Amino acid sequence: MSSAMTEPVRDAAEPSDAEAERFLAALIGPIGEEVTTLVELGAVRRMALAIGDRDPIHFDEDAAKARGYRGVVAPWPLLWLYFFTCTIYKHDFPFGKATVHGQDDYDFHEPMVVGDRITVRAAITDAKLKHGKSGRLGQVVSERRFTNQRGELCAVLRTTLFRR
Repeated sequence: MSSAMTEPVRDAAEPSDAEAERFLAALIGPIGEEVTTLVELGAVRRMALAIGDRDPIHFDEDAAKARGYRGVVAPWPLLWLYFFTCTIYKHDFPFGKATVHGQDDYDFHEPMVVGDRITVRAAITDAKLKHGKSGRLGQVVSERRFTNQRGELCAVLRTTLFRR
């Protein structure tokens, strides 16, 4: 009996590594259409209450301005509301059986405030094929940039997905 390790068997319908790498490379670039949405007071207050953040900057303009903000400040999880309701795209991977969420990274810049018009732009910034003990794995990094009507960058959200 041999103890030699064998390569995982690939489904014949799946593309070769070279084809999978070309597919992943072709993903890099803008995805979907940019979408602009208004930061509304009701949404800001509901999100603050939902996450248990009772800081007055999320409810009262005078309190927010007294702390140096332009107006009532949106709590950061509001980014997810804008992302999930404002951006639509999907990937039809020609390989693997499941896509798994790896991680999210956030960079926060200018706070979003009530009355801002936030534009969400999405892009695939990296996509590559990796190999491990259990076979190949596609790794895709997408980036969403949130800017306000003044052209100021409010936040960047990077998401890593894996395709196995």
